[in-house]
Amino acid sequence: MLDKSVPYKNIIMRTEKDGFEGREQPELPACFSFRLFRPGDEKQWARLEWSVDEFPSQKQALDYFCGQYLPKSFLLAQRCWFVWDERKNQAAATATAWFDKIGKDGRTASLHWVSVDPAYQGKGLGKAVTVRALQTLAEKEQGKYIYLHTQTWSHKAVVLYLSLGFRFVKEGGFAQYPNDYPAYLPILKGKMRTVDWESLNRGLTQEDQ
Repeated sequence: MLDKSVPYKNIIMRTEKDGFEGREQPELPACFSFRLFRPGDEKQWARLEWSVDEFPSQKQALDYFCGQYLPKSFLLAQRCWFVWDERKNQAAATATAWFDKIGKDGRTASLHWVSVDPAYQGKGLGKAVTVRALQTLAEKEQGKYIYLHTQTWSHKAVVLYLSLGFRFVKEGGFAQYPNDYPAYLPILKGKMRTVDWESLNRGLTQEDQ
């Protein structure tokens, strides 16, 4: 769930692709499996994103997906991952291996819309589906880096991204998102455990800290 009790600030992060090329596929708990997008899964995506407060309603989430991604359904079938609950026949988590334009790099690999249904959180599904999407980006996109956009409302996800090797981009943003570095640093510090803040600091200069 998003933590909307803190001010909203945009965060741009990146990691090198080399860490995911050839990496073993993450394991999932029993009765869960990885599944790529199939026709009709747009409703599953909309339900997931609504469940974590990314959209006010499932309809708005569905409208967004249909406008932004569904016209490229042939790419979704290669890049939009779900963790599937085989018992309930529904999506438990999702992440999309996409692309964006950022700074002078032009088109670059970009991780989109990592979400886990609150009913399934705490099972490691978010990390698993994120790694699977990052593996896909390492395979399909050219360039040295994988980027992502997140926000202070997702400060718990920032901890996950740090653990996977992502670090903050200090200058430049996506075409559709600004970069609010370093304004978000005190907000993150106020919400993170000491051990997580220390991990974050390894990617910062003394002046930033």
